[in-house]
Amino acid sequence: MLTLTGGGIRPEGWPLAAPLVRADIVVYGGGLAGCAAAWKAAATAPDRSVALVVPYPEHQYGGLATIGGQNFWDVRYWAGDGRLVQGGSFAHWFNAVGPFYRPADLAARIAADLGGLANLETYWAMDITAVRKDRRGRLKGIALRGLQRDAAGTVIWGEESLILTASIFVDASEDGRLSRLSRAGVTVGRTDWPAEFLVGDFVRLEGRIELCPRQQAATLMFKVRRVQPDRYRDMIFRQERGVWAAYGGREVYINDPVVTAFNDRYGPAGFALKPLNAVQDGAGSSDWWVNALLIFNVDGRANGRDRRHDAYPRDMAPGALDTDTAWRKAREMLLNPDFIRALRRFDGFQNAELVLDAGGGPVTGGMLYLRETVHTVVDPREAGPGTEDSNYAMTAAATHGAGSGPTEGNDLGNYVNRIGLGFYWQDINAYRFEDLKGADGRYRWPVTPFLRPDYPWTTPGPGGWPQNPVYIPFNTLLSRPVPNLLIPGYAASISSLAWAELRVLPNQCVLGDAAGVAAAYAVTKGREPGTFTDADVAAVREILVHRFGARVDK
Repeated sequence: MLTLTGGGIRPEGWPLAAPLVRADIVVYGGGLAGCAAAWKAAATAPDRSVALVVPYPEHQYGGLATIGGQNFWDVRYWAGDGRLVQGGSFAHWFNAVGPFYRPADLAARIAADLGGLANLETYWAMDITAVRKDRRGRLKGIALRGLQRDAAGTVIWGEESLILTASIFVDASEDGRLSRLSRAGVTVGRTDWPAEFLVGDFVRLEGRIELCPRQQAATLMFKVRRVQPDRYRDMIFRQERGVWAAYGGREVYINDPVVTAFNDRYGPAGFALKPLNAVQDGAGSSDWWVNALLIFNVDGRANGRDRRHDAYPRDMAPGALDTDTAWRKAREMLLNPDFIRALRRFDGFQNAELVLDAGGGPVTGGMLYLRETVHTVVDPREAGPGTEDSNYAMTAAATHGAGSGPTEGNDLGNYVNRIGLGFYWQDINAYRFEDLKGADGRYRWPVTPFLRPDYPWTTPGPGGWPQNPVYIPFNTLLSRPVPNLLIPGYAASISSLAWAELRVLPNQCVLGDAAGVAAAYAVTKGREPGTFTDADVAAVREILVHRFGARVDK
């Protein structure tokens, strides 16, 4: 089943009375893609107004990379020149805080960068309730309503309301909400995979067989203390700028009886421990942020506050959780004694203890780490299985077989209209708990070669594929049905398997930078991004490279 529109039950509607604010550019999303887009838009066009909408309750920039607790960058150096391939905002923030960092430090750095822009206004803790378009499909305005947390920490609607109008809109969100509500034409999760790899996603609904495509498993970051850095067989600890990080645990995950028993028991209920990543909460801190708990069957499009309204998807997979329910259940799982018992089986974590808040709850990220939600297609009429190399601006083949330069490789066609480089491993997390086990019943990691046997050389490591960065084409940011919308967030026109490489934070910064400069160029020239020529894209690229230090060449 496809989601090519917003898809809902009953729209909340346009507010009868709300303050109206006019901006030239509206950026939706408080994560790194949104912050990069707002920064570059405001800096490129200082005489134009930019509005940044932050759709979570905390008044802190950075989203997943700050309030979400993911305090490491997921970088990969290219063997071709030994350098990081992403420049621009990523390079600036990476150099400021290092590869491992205290989330509050990154949030402060971003606040300093954005705070110096007189033409940038941030609208904190607000989310979209409705959109308006004209007859040509162009977005004209969005209605916003305030957000707050209830006593249990769940995000609920507040009382404040606002209407924002603009010429250019940017969807830099993780859930693709603006793209969905504006009917940009999106598919869910791995809809585009070849049908033979989607057997588990076809379900019987009301007597019919329907495709309910899964999204990659989510994670909730949490804090522990009493971690012991040292030299271990199955866990790597290393220190950068005085901050410790740890990654590994594959052998424990596969063979340790306590860990496998935990996963056997709780996996069918939607939770599993994976090989972990963990980073100290800044130099000298006793606290560590940990990425280890997988949460299955989460629909990243769905928020509890949207039930019965248009933004709540009606094509969710059977038993799927909305993000608020998954967040609450994950916090409950962390307090399960079986969880900490299993976590302590990993090297260096033998004495780990959860960090608790004043109410006795676990200290966790304020949002889930969503790995995948929706993807914008080139042609909504062609959406469906088997289209990962035909109906997205960035294809699976282009990322996997990217060349070493502009004269060869599957990404050769992206070169002319390139707006940056993307690079990481083709790193799929499991879609279902069953993905974690092989036919022999043993646990396995990583899962990409098993889920996609047509891409067998994707295991992270020096020889893992993709071997080269991919040219990111400008069309990755576009929606054909909505010509004044740019999409550098999760809903970008990137196929599901290609997204497995491009989903990490450095690549999100690249997309955000490009969208911000393109938005500024569009309002300055009186053009819509969907009408840009090769010359327009070249002008955007020139600004990215020479003014903001983007890297667009291998």
